[in-house]
Amino acid sequence: TVSTSSRLDAIRYVYGVPVARNLVKIEASDNDPSSSIFKMDGFISNSNYAAKKITMVLFINDRLVDCTALKRAIEIVYAATLPKASKPFIYMSIVMPPEHVDVNVHPTKKEVSLLNQEVVIEKIQLLVESKLRNSNDTRTFEEQTVGPSPSTPVGTSKDFHANLSQSGSKQQKVPVHKMVRTDSLDPTGRLHSYSQVKSIKSFEGNPSLAAVRSSVRQRRNPKETADLTSIQELVNEVNSSCDSGLLDIVRHCTYIGMTDDVFALVQHNTHLYLANVVNLSKELMYQQVLNRFAHFNAIQLSDPAPLPELITLALKEEDLEPECHENDDLKAKIAEMNTELLKQKVEMLAEYFCIHIDVHGN
Repeated sequence: TVSTSSRLDAIRYVYGVPVARNLVKIEASDNDPSSSIFKMDGFISNSNYAAKKITMVLFINDRLVDCTALKRAIEIVYAATLPKASKPFIYMSIVMPPEHVDVNVHPTKKEVSLLNQEVVIEKIQLLVESKLRNSNDTRTFEEQTVGPSPSTPVGTSKDFHANLSQSGSKQQKVPVHKMVRTDSLDPTGRLHSYSQVKSIKSFEGNPSLAAVRSSVRQRRNPKETADLTSIQELVNEVNSSCDSGLLDIVRHCTYIGMTDDVFALVQHNTHLYLANVVNLSKELMYQQVLNRFAHFNAIQLSDPAPLPELITLALKEEDLEPECHENDDLKAKIAEMNTELLKQKVEMLAEYFCIHIDVHGN
């Protein structure tokens, strides 16, 4: 990079503008011989930055090195503060007495260890957490220019040809300020010009489409409910504790988009709401199970799925360290025990949930 440029300019040049514009400056120091002696300054990414992989550029006494413990500590702070998908960008320059740095950790001397490492890391970790929480209050969302969808109706064919003749071979672009989110009739979340309204009357004349819709509605809202008293009591409990205001929002809202792994932005009338998709999904599935109890639709698999493999997949999904194979025997044992348990409940699972398990545990 150009020698006269600032550190931020160097980062912008090497890593790009999106990285540089989402950085927060940090500084820390300590001059207590009994605990630690160091001076640190640098940049960390804020809550608007999102990447799939952590990037850490660490200089100690002007030498590019790695410090796994420090990197892991900062990654933990980000994981606890921001959505799972967000991995940080960190640039740090630490200056400390040379005798406090152990460079003999790795044959290439790239990995280093520090004197009073726990104290130094804790001070930096607390600073990063403080900066991150402050930056999290100013979350911004980038605007994206979206052209009209191919499915947007363009009026009659006469109007269409007129438009073509006016603009030559090029299609007229709708200005961004005249684009809006579609309503619930088009839940895919595309942007359309608000001057054009799609008529739904044309669909009603299609008997096959109407039949499909009717079939889907019946599956979504089955009339039959289980005759078990316990299930009826649970259904009544859900109905009696229903919040009419919240129900109206959920029923008539327009989906706008996901803000992170958990929250979605929805619009109801003139208000915007952050909806916790995880909690809503759990509640929805619970109510679906109650209403469809003993009347689920069975799906025939071409090759029946083996229960032990399904349980093992679930266990691996929850594993914090997927590459670690130390607990494979334990997982296999858990899968085997649960398979046997489910095989003992075959009749109940078939009657209540329409899940059919054969003698081989498939």
